[in-house]
Amino acid sequence: MYDPKGKAFWLGRLAGHQSYVEETTWYSEGGEENYGGGFWKYSKRFKELTLEGPYGAEDLLIKVSSRLAFSTSGYNWPAARIANLVPA
Repeated sequence: MYDPKGKAFWLGRLAGHQSYVEETTWYSEGGEENYGGGFWKYSKRFKELTLEGPYGAEDLLIKVSSRLAFSTSGYNWPAARIANLVPA
């Protein structure tokens, strides 16, 4: 990500987001007490953005790597070469 005002680059990463499922109790028709929740789970919808920087253009290198083809029900990504900015 480039910041034109500061003339600097920020490196961003998306990571999984965890949310806590509150513990609950309830009674079944037979009077038996049941428990649920009380654990952390990864969200299917949300991600956490972490920014690292700022870096000047002279402080970054271009790393080229290959990506394999990947398909889902709605998208197709062909195999390709990709470039990432990494700190020098």
